[in-house]
Amino acid sequence: MSQSSYPPGQSTRDLLYLFPHVEDDTMDAILSHTLSGADLYKLDSRRILESQWDMVDGALEDTPIPLRAAPLATEVYKTLDALLVPLNAYFSILTLHGLACGQPTMLPYYFFRYSSHLVKITSQYEWPAVLAYHLAFYLRRCKEMRTGDYAGWGKVDVDLMEQYLVPHQKNAKSRKNGWK
Repeated sequence: MSQSSYPPGQSTRDLLYLFPHVEDDTMDAILSHTLSGADLYKLDSRRILESQWDMVDGALEDTPIPLRAAPLATEVYKTLDALLVPLNAYFSILTLHGLACGQPTMLPYYFFRYSSHLVKITSQYEWPAVLAYHLAFYLRRCKEMRTGDYAGWGKVDVDLMEQYLVPHQKNAKSRKNGWK
């Protein structure tokens, strides 16, 4: 990404310095709002060494060759913690960049609100349903952010909740079995 795509005082170098574990192309995808929700794991500094275990140096290339395909979201995000750590790095990058580009100071509030929402719904709904909801929610927010609108992160998406979460309440199974 060229430095000209950043406002004065905010350069690629600044963000890459603060997030040295984030690859340049991943940073570009974050800032253009095209990073797949399933690829957030690339922002988790805990996975750096693990991801390198699956790479070998190509004899004819200067770049490593992956030994396996990218993991599925359900393999990577087995718990809320596995999702929140890279999601918070994502929000940090967007906050720094967004505020430097003139986004309102409410920007971090939207992200904190969504993180709190995830914690709340994880206690109420089965994890695979929460993850599916998050991926759909994330996709909608990326489309909005491409138009400069970040406020959707601070709102509850009732349509997506009805579609992904309501049928998967944690207590629904116990009620079917006669448990109280």
